[in-house]
Amino acid sequence: MSAAAFGSMVTRTFSIPLFALLFGCVSALGIDDYLDWQHYGYDGFARSIDEVAGTDARNCGVYNLMSRDSRAAAESAGIQCARAAYEQGVAFKFGTVRLPIDSYAHEVLVRSSTGENWLIVYDIMIDGAAPQIWFQKCESVTFEGRNVTYEGNHCIEYDGSDDLIWNRK
Repeated sequence: MSAAAFGSMVTRTFSIPLFALLFGCVSALGIDDYLDWQHYGYDGFARSIDEVAGTDARNCGVYNLMSRDSRAAAESAGIQCARAAYEQGVAFKFGTVRLPIDSYAHEVLVRSSTGENWLIVYDIMIDGAAPQIWFQKCESVTFEGRNVTYEGNHCIEYDGSDDLIWNRK
């Protein structure tokens, strides 16, 4: 990856807004309570995540945070799996989807088999318009309490134009 692919140093905190917790119309929007990686994000998104995480990465799951049951599972098993894998230095992937205001935010925390920490956000409007993707490579990750909040530390924005495969094949 070339140095030109990196932007300024940033730190981003991912937390779940109260709106997402209170939103109760999730099933009407066609989002299942429990998601699997193959039906997460766009076609090929899971494959791209797997290529970064590696074939032996621990699967800590992908959770719909707009569902009370799925959120509870994310807060117990999901984030604890990610935290344990991170502390053990093991490759893993952990994903969530939420509705901040008017779009679906697919947020993924990945530790690669080479020890790189990635924060990836794929955002798309409810009607399927205006998809965007952001990803950052971070020196470390801090987990906050028992909820589904984590923070990338000393992160560098990555524009995706170089050698990662964040395409829509």
